[in-house]
Amino acid sequence: MNAPEGKQSPANGAHDVAIIGAGFSGIAAAIALIKQRVDDFVMFERSEEIGGTWWVNRYPGAEVDLESHIYSFSFEPYDWTRTHADWHELLGYLQHVARKWRLYERTLLGTSVATVRWSESTRTYSIETADGETHGPFKAVISAVGFLNTPLIPPFMRGETPFEGDICHTSTWRDELSLEGKTVGVLGTGSSAVQIVTEAERHGKAVKVFQIEPNWLLPKQARDFSPRERRWNRFKPVYYWRRYRLYLDYDLRQYHASHARTGGRVNQKRQKMVEAYLEQEMSSRPDLMKLLRPPFSVEARRTVVSDTYYHALRSPKVELVPHAVANVTPTGVVDAQGKKHDLDMIVLATGFDAANFLSTFRVLGENGVDLRDQWKEGAEALYGLMTPNFPNFFMIFGPNTSGIPLVTFYEAQARFAAKLARKLVRGQATKISVRRSVHDLYNRRLQRRLAQTVWTEVPSYFHANSGKIISQWAFSPTTYLIGTRLARWFGVRVS
Repeated sequence: MNAPEGKQSPANGAHDVAIIGAGFSGIAAAIALIKQRVDDFVMFERSEEIGGTWWVNRYPGAEVDLESHIYSFSFEPYDWTRTHADWHELLGYLQHVARKWRLYERTLLGTSVATVRWSESTRTYSIETADGETHGPFKAVISAVGFLNTPLIPPFMRGETPFEGDICHTSTWRDELSLEGKTVGVLGTGSSAVQIVTEAERHGKAVKVFQIEPNWLLPKQARDFSPRERRWNRFKPVYYWRRYRLYLDYDLRQYHASHARTGGRVNQKRQKMVEAYLEQEMSSRPDLMKLLRPPFSVEARRTVVSDTYYHALRSPKVELVPHAVANVTPTGVVDAQGKKHDLDMIVLATGFDAANFLSTFRVLGENGVDLRDQWKEGAEALYGLMTPNFPNFFMIFGPNTSGIPLVTFYEAQARFAAKLARKLVRGQATKISVRRSVHDLYNRRLQRRLAQTVWTEVPSYFHANSGKIISQWAFSPTTYLIGTRLARWFGVRVS
């Protein structure tokens, strides 16, 4: 698909760099390249618009869990209307940034990458798209697709089903869908589920929440900024002070993984907070309180933040079903206890296939090594950035880089990739590879630290099928920022 009307699409053929993905991390990579004066790059985006997560996750109630000031680029302040932006505002922000930096002209929209293939003889990559076209060669490739992009669909809901109503995953929400006046079944109790349950309770006739296991909740404290606050936020020193305070809070919270160790001061504090919040909100419903208390420590799974979910569950319109869905019927579903539930709409808030990084395309490296085969026991990379056998291939939001604040991580990863790509473009190198000894030492140390956290308590999307923790970062964000610089100096081999 071409760029929007009036804007040119990048030409096929040789370019210096390819970026796969045009969401937050892809935009970060593109602007980092521009800042390094690497101007000849192409962005591949499988969706029809720039925006990534915030283009596809457009279900009712979708909004970010992090504060707007910190969930945004450090170099692009914005006149946010809310403490936690919803998908409309985030999508508008990303497209504003893309227009300002003239990224549409460099983006192939509606173009899905199928295969990325390394050539040792030319020390370049070629890219094959799903429509059969070949693009390149490219001196470097930056993957900016992350790992939360392939929806997890229960087996009995794949393909055709007998259900006569609407079935939709939260990440494939269609604009014509409406909750109004319907009996809605929501499968899941994670971050997207609590948001859509709130909207379904407000607008629907009835809601049934199918819960396999509960999650701990904390209040989000989300609200609109007052006109006075917005005026102050437009004053850059105030804007950046608020951003810095948020960063410092997250940095201290994650120091020594204090938030993710049962003996950590932050973890103990948060355990008291989630229990107090549950007691405060559900004391009038002891029947629900029992069902909503998880059997694991806070942070063992992603802690959900919501000001409205507990309130919605107390509504007479909402029923919490403490069982999984086992099958689908023409008029609804059957739960694991054999009870039938009549529904008008089924919403799958079942998350993503997070165990398989880069699951949307294949990467073939040196000697034809397939990255999926190399990672069959669990993905690993040096600071999530580079992995052996795949020179000149960089990742943003790669293995073990899920930390807060996310956009700060993206910017650090983008700088790493852009600075090394500049060497390739300027002819200072033709091949940049990760040093295997450094890569292996780093991952051994990381896994030792991860083994000391609550993330080992229960299965979650943090784990590969082998049980290895592949998504989480076990140190503070400042530690990560320093680490990416050290990795660029000492972790790669340039030839």
